[in-house]
Amino acid sequence: MANKRLVTVIGATGAQGGAVVRSLVQTGKYQIRGLTRDAKSHKALSVAQLSDQIEMMTCDINKKEDLECAFKDSWAVYALTNFSIQPEIEIQQGKLIADVADSLQIPYLIFSTLENVNKLSNGQLNVPHFTQKALIRDYIKEKHANMKVIYVQSAFYMQNWQNRSKPQKLPDGTIVFASPLDQKATLHLGDADDTGSIVREILENPEKLVGQDICICGEEIRFEDVSKIFTKVTGIPSISKTLTEEEFRGATSFLPKLIQDDLFYMYKWFEQYGCFGKHKDWTTGKQLTHLNTFEDWLKKTEWKGE
Repeated sequence: MANKRLVTVIGATGAQGGAVVRSLVQTGKYQIRGLTRDAKSHKALSVAQLSDQIEMMTCDINKKEDLECAFKDSWAVYALTNFSIQPEIEIQQGKLIADVADSLQIPYLIFSTLENVNKLSNGQLNVPHFTQKALIRDYIKEKHANMKVIYVQSAFYMQNWQNRSKPQKLPDGTIVFASPLDQKATLHLGDADDTGSIVREILENPEKLVGQDICICGEEIRFEDVSKIFTKVTGIPSISKTLTEEEFRGATSFLPKLIQDDLFYMYKWFEQYGCFGKHKDWTTGKQLTHLNTFEDWLKKTEWKGE
């Protein structure tokens, strides 16, 4: 292990970070330092048990001294920030990560970002959990222009249908994919697990990708086709249903209004601009490695809509 390059992964128990850890372990090429809020938690211990190549470390990414300790001796850092309804908190996290990485002269930083929805929609749409990450990217490019950074951007997770966007099931067994999206709207879909595949490929030759945006997107399909593909793979009848704003807010009434707004306008962003804006090449990740389509993901997970 002493001869292996150290890759530090923020959020090692989460969807993105966990996928990165699992993928890098499979290569056998790296020593991995997984960062988490509590290295003694059940999730953290489960990750640590995957391999003796993994060291789990408790780290508060809001604290400079924690990050300095966590990033020490790293060859590469995979970083993402936590969405907060207080924008300054997430933005400060991102700035601090970049500042510390640069001060320690970390060779490569891979930063998970999204698009500036407010700017690209000319102020018509407000999606803080996208825009806050884009503002961090702007800061890194401005303040740390000489740092070698590769940016990754996730599409809409297919896994979202297993949790926060879980479909309804009608009495006759029909699965209903319900969103405030026009039936013809384009959805960019990504398997969260493919974050690991992308980071693995980036680290094979990071130098050639410095400064680039790599989209983690398996395919783009129309919303109406989501249910068709689901039925094709599973044999279970399903439909795609367009929700009105009132219906969407009713279905998400358990969430604070700020979060409801964020999610509703995210769907409007998808409807009008796609996940990555009108002009970005969403296939950059697919050019590096195979990424799962929705059909691939359904077959892999054997998910039946429940």
